[in-house]
Amino acid sequence: GGILEDATANTQVVNRISRTHLDRLREDRHLCAHPAFSAEADLFSPSPELVRLHLVNAVDLVLSQEPLQGKAIFELYDVDVQSPGFPTDYERILDYVDQRYLARVRAQNVRNFGTVLAKSLLKGVPAQWEPLHRKIIPSLVAVRERAAEAWPDISLAIARLMDNLEPVSRPRAIAFIAAFPDFWPQLQEPTRTALQATIENADPAALTDYRILAGVTLPQFRAALLALIAGLNRENLAAAIASQPLAELWPLAVEHYKGSGSWRGSEVNFSDLITPFAGRLSGQQLDQLLDAVIDNGQNWDAAETDTLLLGVLRNAVPGDRPTPDARNRFYQHVRRMRRADKYEDVFTFLQSDGWVPPPLEQPVDDYPD
Repeated sequence: GGILEDATANTQVVNRISRTHLDRLREDRHLCAHPAFSAEADLFSPSPELVRLHLVNAVDLVLSQEPLQGKAIFELYDVDVQSPGFPTDYERILDYVDQRYLARVRAQNVRNFGTVLAKSLLKGVPAQWEPLHRKIIPSLVAVRERAAEAWPDISLAIARLMDNLEPVSRPRAIAFIAAFPDFWPQLQEPTRTALQATIENADPAALTDYRILAGVTLPQFRAALLALIAGLNRENLAAAIASQPLAELWPLAVEHYKGSGSWRGSEVNFSDLITPFAGRLSGQQLDQLLDAVIDNGQNWDAAETDTLLLGVLRNAVPGDRPTPDARNRFYQHVRRMRRADKYEDVFTFLQSDGWVPPPLEQPVDDYPD
């Protein structure tokens, strides 16, 4: 019948054995209600034992089962992940997806859910999920870690998907493996060869899909991708940083900023090349930033540098703030250049963890010769 077939094959409310029992209940119900179903045209009168068996099956197989989410989770997730209510913190996403999309969900739907998430990362479908990979990746991690019993089947389906990807999707596969490196040994050898060749043959000037750079964290891709990063021009570098501010992009970013050729160019370089790293920089990298500011008059004298710099410093965790030596160098230079008032808020912030500005080493000059 339609309802039992749908409950077994589609929504998976019942398994095949349960369906057999419920089929018997339905047939006996028909015999009781419709005499024509009996060859003798007599009403069927089940025994008390049979009635009790049907009652037990109805309760055990249907009535006592808690509600489970079905295919509606896909439509719900689609709307949810695009909403401002979906968490952005990595750990919170794991808990949220576990509680909302994995608890009380049929095993087949969990497997399908995981496959749909992987397909979005590997093929870009549905299109509306394209800018949401920072939410999709932790969602798939939640499936792996919180629904571990389903992961072997999901990972097998994902590996098959990657082995059959079209060439245009290979940069996506490289980014996917960067997030899930355990898939690399599961891939067929021709697939691994194609992915490595995709990186080795990439032209920095023609690069458009910057997700490929995420593979720089993997040993098998690192050397080729570092060479690719080194060949990026300023525009491609800014686009790569906007896509994902990888730590490996920082040296080239701060070097471009250090060489800014105008006040306005300095401000644009700071906004495009430096600000996206806010909250990700180590103390050593912040030292490099302070030095890049004072090494170029176009940088330290640009109108917005103090505001932009303060924004980055405030996003650093206390343990990753600039070293005292770098602060001292920065302070001495700004004082010599008569810009102490301009950077007053920066100095105030730098003193908030106990740093004390040093005595001025040289007399104040208007500008160096």
